Amino acid sequence: MTMQRSFEIRGRTLGLSGPCFVIGEAGSNHNGSLEQALALIDVAAEAGCDAVKFQVFKAKRLYPEAAGRSDYLGDPRSIFDIISAMELPEEWLPRLRVRADQHDLAFIASPFHEEAVAVLDPYVDAFKIASYELTHAPLLREVAKRNKPVIMSTGASDLDEIREAVATLEAAGCDRLAIMQCTAAYPTPPEAVNARALVTLREEFEIPTGLSDHSEHPEVAPMAAAALGAAVLEKHYTLSKYLPGPDHAFAVEPEGLRRLVAGVRATERVVGSGTKAVLGVEDELRGFARRVLMTTKAVTKGEPFSRDNVDVLRRGKLEGGLAPKHLEDVLRAVAARDLAAETPLTDEDLDGCKPVVRGLRLCPAKKGDADIIHRWANDPMTREASFSPEPIPLVDHVAWFCRELERADHHLFIVQHQGDPVGFVRLNTIPEHQGVCLVSINIAPEARQRGIGTATLKAAVAVAKELNFKQIQAQIRPSNEASRRAFTRAGFVHERDIEVSGQAAQEWVRGC
Repeated sequence: MTMQRSFEIRGRTLGLSGPCFVIGEAGSNHNGSLEQALALIDVAAEAGCDAVKFQVFKAKRLYPEAAGRSDYLGDPRSIFDIISAMELPEEWLPRLRVRADQHDLAFIASPFHEEAVAVLDPYVDAFKIASYELTHAPLLREVAKRNKPVIMSTGASDLDEIREAVATLEAAGCDRLAIMQCTAAYPTPPEAVNARALVTLREEFEIPTGLSDHSEHPEVAPMAAAALGAAVLEKHYTLSKYLPGPDHAFAVEPEGLRRLVAGVRATERVVGSGTKAVLGVEDELRGFARRVLMTTKAVTKGEPFSRDNVDVLRRGKLEGGLAPKHLEDVLRAVAARDLAAETPLTDEDLDGCKPVVRGLRLCPAKKGDADIIHRWANDPMTREASFSPEPIPLVDHVAWFCRELERADHHLFIVQHQGDPVGFVRLNTIPEHQGVCLVSINIAPEARQRGIGTATLKAAVAVAKELNFKQIQAQIRPSNEASRRAFTRAGFVHERDIEVSGQAAQEWVRGC
């Protein structure tokens, strides 16, 4: 059986990318009070957690009565007596599950003996394996049989022991597993958190990994884990650090849990997707401050371009302009028309040299292109030129885009210029007209006014010919002057006036 690289718990995805699944670990901090346990669930919900987790154990199934005292707890009672006082009554489980449901929280619990698995199974969305149970093979096999997601902590374990535990779970039928780096020290000193181990675990097992954090600070380790790509995060919390019991002192209080979740979400926003592309928030300054080739004085038709009348300037709010890399091409040309001073130069302004829009090609679109196409599609100028001017929600766009990719009669392309994505092209078969396709293009805001639209249309015609289309059509709004110019330059002619979605439109055509 192969472990899944991503899976869901109560509709929330745990994967190798995406938002971190945050578990509020109530554990045994209920102190034997059902009302306190219910209040802990409320706190997890108010903080913004994705899940709440409790622990189900019996002292007699954890330690012998003669186990003695735990030195680190500093409690004069034996560990057996301490654990006995922390047991969660099984009859609470229905009430706890209902309260979690009311808050749309996933309900998770750690069983500490085999019989507890059957007790918990009707109520939990997932099972958690505590660090000290990682070598408890009978328990692992019993959990794996339940066909539910499993999250496993790895405190006080080495990589070989973790491999063995993963193999045990997989052999028993578990195919949805997340592993958490954990340090078995309460509290954990910051230098012992070793959050980077979650990366080691992810690379080793190629499944979701995260951090079970026992450090005292609410935000530092969780935010570090989020920055490292944690798919899941767990943190002990309490109503008050001053309540009696071994797990309250190192747990975070309600405000700390809220800060933790907020910090993780903020970190995720800062980390981003990792894709290096021009972002929407950069569009204004990219267009305003990027340098282009521009006349510095009036140039008459037929006059040669030189460094005396052309410079590399930031464009500001002027439109168009060839990139500085084309300066040598411009200096070999003459003006194709009279140009005023401070005119950004385009391909159409040049005579005597080859068009400078070289290195442009259409590449088949892929699912990973959805985000950048959505950004281009929601550009204000694009929406204004569209027959449906309302902004497009990302979730609707992605669903549409995936459907389009699956259609054999629709052909989608990313326009690349010098290796950079600069636009999007669709060629859709028109069923009622054999051999005819409908073209639509969208050029990235930062690539407009550079002759790329015209070059893209010419490339689209060539691709349409390769696809055995005889004619290519386009539908544009009469007010869209930029598109009318680009289609004219690409050899299209205005065929007739039509209506699209109840709005006036023009049909432009050319042969392939």
